[in-house]
Amino acid sequence: MADKITIDSLAGMMKKEFDIMGDRFDKVDQRFNKLEGRMEKIEATMVTKDYLDEKLADLRGDLVVLTRKEDNKVCKLIAVLKRRKVISEAEEKEILSMEPFAKMSV
Repeated sequence: MADKITIDSLAGMMKKEFDIMGDRFDKVDQRFNKLEGRMEKIEATMVTKDYLDEKLADLRGDLVVLTRKEDNKVCKLIAVLKRRKVISEAEEKEILSMEPFAKMSV
C-alpha cells in the first residue's frame, strides 16, 4: 500500500528543497561578487581610447620631429656632396624631391 503524503510532510520536503536552492543561490551571489570585484579592478587599470589616441598622437609628433632632424642632416650632406662636385645638380634635385619631406625647388 502506498504511503499517504500529509501536508506537513509535503511542506517539509518543499522547505528542504527551497533551502538547498537558497544555498546554491548564495554561492552564485558570492561568485558574482568576486567577479564584480575583479571587473572593477580591470576597469580601474584599463586604458581608454582617448588616452591611447593622445599617446599615439604624441608618439607620432615625436617621430616627425626626429625624422625632420634626420632630413636636415641628409640635406646638409647633399649640399656638401654637391659643393664637392660628387653629385650633379640633377641628382641633388632627384634626391631632395623624395619623400617624406620632398623639396620641389633647390
